[in-house]
Amino acid sequence: MMTVKTKDASELLGVSQTTVKRWVSYYSPYFQKDSFGHYLFSDHEISLLRFIKDQIEQGNTLGRITLPVNLVSPSERKIGLVPASREDDDVISRIREVERSLQQKADEVVSAQVLQHRAELDELRLAIAQLAASVENMQRTGTKPSAPESDFRFPIVDKTSTPAKKRGFFRSFF
Repeated sequence: MMTVKTKDASELLGVSQTTVKRWVSYYSPYFQKDSFGHYLFSDHEISLLRFIKDQIEQGNTLGRITLPVNLVSPSERKIGLVPASREDDDVISRIREVERSLQQKADEVVSAQVLQHRAELDELRLAIAQLAASVENMQRTGTKPSAPESDFRFPIVDKTSTPAKKRGFFRSFF
């Protein structure tokens, strides 16, 4: 029995490695990782991937593809990875539909956040460009930026109003 890596499996099937990984993650109970977290595909698993590819080429989506029992190994049937009845298959199908719906909502939220962040970044870029233009203009004309005028004045403190004892006491701290 020969085992191949994801790259070799994708070449055998004529699809990208990302596609193989997506299929494998969708049908994760049927495909196992090695100790390093890499997928190794046996002949049996390659036949499962071929079946998935054929079904997709016929226009089915991953959610509608049910792996046939004859392609599932006997060990997987023993541990309950294959639905026992049509009712179980319906429940699993509904669960997958809910998971897909949840994933789609999460993707929509992330997309909205990304668009909002892009808008904020565009505003910041515009502000930086305006600041850079005004600094460049000031450097060309040789003018210094003027401080905004305000009515605020610092209070004048009369140093003689403090008794001599207290001044000496505070100075001892410094």
